[in-house]
Amino acid sequence: MIGRYQSPLGWIYFKTENDSITDLMIDNLDTEPDNDSLIKNIQTQLDLYFKHELKAFNLPIKYIKGTPFQKEVWDALLTIPYGETRTYQQIATQIGRPKSIRAVGQACKKNPVGIIVPCHRVIGKDGSMRGYSGPEHIDLKKKLLNHEKNKF
Repeated sequence: MIGRYQSPLGWIYFKTENDSITDLMIDNLDTEPDNDSLIKNIQTQLDLYFKHELKAFNLPIKYIKGTPFQKEVWDALLTIPYGETRTYQQIATQIGRPKSIRAVGQACKKNPVGIIVPCHRVIGKDGSMRGYSGPEHIDLKKKLLNHEKNKF
């Protein structure tokens, strides 16, 4: 099933499969959303998130791609509270692989369910904005972090 949501950052496109969200990206793929209760629930939760009324998504997530390591990182990202950040090193330590800082960064880059699995909350050890699917998307990461700090 396919859904979309018009956010302050642009169109958000997402997919669901077997009653779970599997993909989410900021892009307008010019598709008509399916009429489904899960699609409506995702749209409602995104709406509440962007209105600062929802701090934690309550959605079933299914990773249909990714290595076991990447999935472990993505699950760790779900533990970062709204409005807070963690470093790549902190995530590597949290999953018991303190030397895998770069691999954590690569896993964040490949996160299939952005925003809901909050890779935007992961920053460099020096506080710098890094990653978020490459340098061209750093602005989006900053906007999401500012949103969560009520600056947007």
